[in-house]
Amino acid sequence: MNRLTRALCAFAALLLLAPAPAAAAQDTDALFSAALSALRTPKAEALATGALTLRLGETAYVPTVAPEITPFDQLPADLPPVSGTFDTSDPAVVAVDASGLMTAVAEGSATVTHRAPQGDTAFAVAVSATAMPERIKALVYVAKREYLSVHRARLPKYNQYAKWYYGKKKEVGWCSVFTIWCANASGTDPVQEETLSAVPEGGVALFREGQVGNQYDGFFKLNRFTGVPKPGYLVIYGDLANGYRTTHIGIVVDAVDAGGGLYRVTTVEGNMSNTVKSYTYLYDSAKANHTVGVEKGKKLQRNMAEVPKAEQTDPLTQYTLHTDHWCVFGFGATWQ
Repeated sequence: MNRLTRALCAFAALLLLAPAPAAAAQDTDALFSAALSALRTPKAEALATGALTLRLGETAYVPTVAPEITPFDQLPADLPPVSGTFDTSDPAVVAVDASGLMTAVAEGSATVTHRAPQGDTAFAVAVSATAMPERIKALVYVAKREYLSVHRARLPKYNQYAKWYYGKKKEVGWCSVFTIWCANASGTDPVQEETLSAVPEGGVALFREGQVGNQYDGFFKLNRFTGVPKPGYLVIYGDLANGYRTTHIGIVVDAVDAGGGLYRVTTVEGNMSNTVKSYTYLYDSAKANHTVGVEKGKKLQRNMAEVPKAEQTDPLTQYTLHTDHWCVFGFGATWQ
């Protein structure tokens, strides 16, 4: 057998061993469906674990009577009546009224119990000044849900997100529109950047402008454009090839401090190859770009790198960087 024949035989063997494209697609779809089934709303997570965190000064309903995540533009005028009573082990930490609405009064922990006809349900409630707000928990959930629901399938330019935002048919870039849609879907009413004069009530800042530049302007006005990521923040990318600072925007759904100024960032982003994608990469906060345009002479720096191959374990996230010439411009701090 000559060298060419051996090579052709080896190639044929590889083709036989490799999964067919249709089978591979089915396997990926199954992974997406399984991940979506396992994804829990904040309410479902609290019901499953019997524990939740509240941000100091914030209110939230006891999980047994809490409403499901509802788009802001579909919120009902009134909640349905509840049965049973509610009590707290320490009203100085967590107060609760007759409707089941809890108020985080002071840092610490307390047990809140719903005493219903079908039985008692208790929750360990931890109150912290640094806890993620309830609306941001919902935003992160909605972003993940949308990504897992879309399966990275190619969408038309005039998709469900653009249709909701524009109403009439308009085939334009929709990365910013996706963040606005997710904000509304998670129960937050995004504010107009152009009329903004103060931090919105509750301290959660999300803007309704469809241009990435306007999103940046809103966070900059509030002194909330930062070089350090947190879950629920918006990430804005710049383009090193032309110095353009607001080329794309996405939602940070996870940010892990990897030490040495590095963060392992996971995002969900609309309008990437006309679909919804999730990326995981390393971000170097020592090369923060968020003051470019403010500090004289400062230029965009390369601050993104791929996660080491051995750590690329999630088949549903994309570890390859968007391009070889994008960088993180900064993060819009939707909460602090």
